[in-house]
Amino acid sequence: MVSASRERLIDRGWRYTLVGLACAVANYVVMLTVDYLGGHYLLGILAGFLIVTPIGYALHSWFTFAEPFSGRAFTRFAATVLAAYPIATAMLIVLCSGLRLSVAVAYPIAVVGMFAWNFAAAHWAILPRFDLVPAILSKAVPGKRRTDIRKETWP
Repeated sequence: MVSASRERLIDRGWRYTLVGLACAVANYVVMLTVDYLGGHYLLGILAGFLIVTPIGYALHSWFTFAEPFSGRAFTRFAATVLAAYPIATAMLIVLCSGLRLSVAVAYPIAVVGMFAWNFAAAHWAILPRFDLVPAILSKAVPGKRRTDIRKETWP
C-alpha cells in the first residue's frame, strides 16, 4: 500500500516534470533566439531568467502544486532559480566555452543536470510545508507516527 504522502509526491512528480519540460523548452527557445541574433549565451541566460521564471512560478503554483499565488512564494521560487544559475552557468561555460559545444547541444545537457535541484527547490519554494522529508523520516524512526515526526521537525 502506498502512503497518501507518497501518492501526492508521485502525482506532483509527473506534473512537475511536465511544467519543467515546458519551462526548459521555453528557456531553450529564448537561448536559441539570443544565439541566433548574435547575442552571447550569458545574455541568453539572463533573458531566459526574466521571461521564463514568472511563467514557471505561475504554472507550478497553479498546475503542479494547486497553491494560490503569493509574493512570498514567488520570491522564494525566484531565489531558488537564482541560486541554481551559478551552477547552470558554470555548466554552460564548461560546455560552450571549454568543450566548444553549441548552445543547441550544451543547453539540454545542463537542463538534465539541474533537474533534481529544481525539483526540490520548487517544492520548498511553493508548498507551505515541504512534505518529502517527513515521509522519509517516518520510516527511519521506529515507534513514531509520521505526524509526530512532522510536529518535531517542522514548525
